[in-house]
Amino acid sequence: MEIQLVALDLDDSLLRQDLSISEANAEACRKAMRQGVRVVLASGRTERAMLKYAKMLGAEGPGEYLISYNGAKILDLGSGEHLYERRISPELCRRAAALLTERGFPYQFYLDEGRIVTTVRNKWTEEDSRLTGLPIEVMTDPAPFLDRGQLKFVVAGEPEALQSLRGELSALLDGEAEILISKPYFLEILSAGTDKGTALEFLADRLGIPMEAVLAVGDAQNDLGMVRKAGWGCAPSNAIPAVKTAARYVSPRSHEEDAVAEILGKFVFEGR
Repeated sequence: MEIQLVALDLDDSLLRQDLSISEANAEACRKAMRQGVRVVLASGRTERAMLKYAKMLGAEGPGEYLISYNGAKILDLGSGEHLYERRISPELCRRAAALLTERGFPYQFYLDEGRIVTTVRNKWTEEDSRLTGLPIEVMTDPAPFLDRGQLKFVVAGEPEALQSLRGELSALLDGEAEILISKPYFLEILSAGTDKGTALEFLADRLGIPMEAVLAVGDAQNDLGMVRKAGWGCAPSNAIPAVKTAARYVSPRSHEEDAVAEILGKFVFEGR
């Protein structure tokens, strides 16, 4: 079955370390779109932090979509309509915040208007701002943000400390939330059942595309869902071991070596 939809993670998959898209990767994406293949960016980033990359690829108009917040939202770029949104309940937000405060972990949220709001400004929030291009604002009172629920909670810190915290949060929020490590220094809390794979399934179904005709490329734990659910789950050579194990194909190239272009060349363009 020919590939009809390609879902691409951004950081460490489509993007190089300097946060740019190589010309080879960009041209491969444009070529796929010219051949009628839908190219959908799927990231843990906010929509605001993804839009510039969609524009670079020419994938920002009618019939184009973004999967953001690690699968908590799907945006129709043509209409501006959100097809799908999954929020963490206010009650769960308050419980998570209480544990984080007790353990001395700062936490942050992302606002749709394009800001990072955090309890503490530190090197991790500065790095997040660098990666996403979003400004930072320190919350003087987290309560209003907790009380309206959030698309995702992010806790930043030393990798070893986050692994320990992950166990505590899993026990506290047993079955009520998804808890994942998106980067070694970022732990994320999402509503139960939320991941890129579930969002990708929803979008493919809406577009009438079978998952067997979907190709997904990702490198990190937050990509596992879509790599597993896509008919062709693929990974660059820099992917974590769990993603490589789940992938149907692992490129010999890394995100610095045009892995996306290599994968599309092999599975989208050959035979067309």
